[in-house]
Amino acid sequence: MTVRVRGIGAAPGLAVGPAAVWREQRLEAAARPAGAPEMELARLAAAVETSQEQLRDLAEGLVTAAGETEARIFRVHLLLLDDPMLMGAVKAAIEREDLSAEQAVARVSAQLIAQFQALKDAVLRERAADVEDVGRRLLANLAGKGPRSASGIVLARNLTPSEVSLLAGQGALAVVTEEGGPMGHMAILARALGLPAVVGAEGAVAAVCEGDAVAVDGASGEVIVRPDEATVAECRRRMAEQHPVPARLAALKALPAVTPDGFRITLAANIANPAEVDAALAAGAEAVGVFRTEYLFVNRAAPPSEDEQFEAYREVLARMAPRRVIVRTIDLGGDKPAAGWDLPPEPNPALGLRGIRLALARETLFRSQLRALVRAAGAGNLAVMLPMIADLTEVRRARRLLGGIEEELGVSSPVSLGVMVETPAAAILAAELAAETDFLSIGTNDLTQYVLAADRLNPAVAGLYDPFHPAVLRLLRAVAEAARGCAKWAAVCGEMGGDPLAAPLFVGLGMAELSMVPAAIPAVKEAIRRVRRRDAEALVEETLALAGASEVRDRLSRFARERMPSQ
Repeated sequence: MTVRVRGIGAAPGLAVGPAAVWREQRLEAAARPAGAPEMELARLAAAVETSQEQLRDLAEGLVTAAGETEARIFRVHLLLLDDPMLMGAVKAAIEREDLSAEQAVARVSAQLIAQFQALKDAVLRERAADVEDVGRRLLANLAGKGPRSASGIVLARNLTPSEVSLLAGQGALAVVTEEGGPMGHMAILARALGLPAVVGAEGAVAAVCEGDAVAVDGASGEVIVRPDEATVAECRRRMAEQHPVPARLAALKALPAVTPDGFRITLAANIANPAEVDAALAAGAEAVGVFRTEYLFVNRAAPPSEDEQFEAYREVLARMAPRRVIVRTIDLGGDKPAAGWDLPPEPNPALGLRGIRLALARETLFRSQLRALVRAAGAGNLAVMLPMIADLTEVRRARRLLGGIEEELGVSSPVSLGVMVETPAAAILAAELAAETDFLSIGTNDLTQYVLAADRLNPAVAGLYDPFHPAVLRLLRAVAEAARGCAKWAAVCGEMGGDPLAAPLFVGLGMAELSMVPAAIPAVKEAIRRVRRRDAEALVEETLALAGASEVRDRLSRFARERMPSQ
């Protein structure tokens, strides 16, 4: 009998194939006697080295496929393999308690996971999943086990980032999980790797038997178990239409993102370091919409000098010239600590001293960054963007600092200055902010979590976090209208900006620029080039009147299918 399970579309794409149920592996040691401590430490060192090689390969592959942001998931795992809290405790357990390497890894990992899960801060609780992923990897390498495998439609209670990367490399057709949200690590990786995914599909695992036929729509979130022949035929027809997408998208590289009735949107790239410029240019990026500068400040003993920052900014500006580069000033705090910034412990970092608040509180370090940016401006087309704005006084203080530095350095042409709209306060004050800046760029990731009061890193509320919620869409419209009213331009630079499903909405809202991981540019360009602006404007009005995010996603999925080019 056919069973339909409704989840949340997390990574677009269609797939039909046999079900493969992915059973969760427990974090426990294999039964084997412990050898001498020296031998167990040597075995542990070998497993750590193998794990590091695997994680470096995963990170490098993701940089190529999507960008540094996605690769950072595995760079965190690499740091854990050097973390005294984990590895120091594992070595101590081997030496002092005569445990095997497996027993020590399993015990210490379980203890750390329990400690992280007990914390009030949802960002720190997320570290429990990272420890579990690393612990499983170490145990597998200690046992000499090769990677697990699965093909077809993989259904699971949940999947770790490592498992998603593994499945994508093995040719899985799609993944379906009962837990998680569309902005969790699993979903982000699935999108980056082109693997259709549905999350939050409660009851999906219980509904299937191994080998059952399953159809998945990663855009709408629909999972059909044992579909009838007509449903399978329709799904395969739609899949056949989409099959030539890579070649079709490659042909669009030199073409602008312009609608059939002449509305043009700049497609820009999000980058996290100078090494990502090549990927941005190869994908056809017309600008850099967000150059995240945090990489210069994290994982080091002291903050970078002004000269070191100058060289990094100059390199990106010169290589992208004459294309515009928007450099986001330091966005530290929350889950992004850094040496030299003296960050106090906070009960709720997401609402604490972060972004522009931290920069203004550490003015000497902030001035160093602004001086480096002003010095580098002559190498290309620079714009500066301030993160986490919630008050006009923050913009005015930053502008006074920037203006003073420009005067000190004898700069006659002021640097373009904009703000990120990622707090509800900034969205509500959009007209006032636009009047005092040159542009507004909407960070949909944080804006969504603040509007919906749903932490995007907390699995317990991940299903509530969805940028397609009508409340978020209404704020997007308000920001776009406020910018136009002040003769300024508005952009979107959050994860939503790289979602082809959302592209018609941004056309209808009149956004001037969308910024995204480089790999997303071709598909978003195609979506823009096949929708007329008047149709997109009508779609905006229709979706804003809908009750919830799932209804919005359903409507956008139908809209996209109606405009899928015939082959």
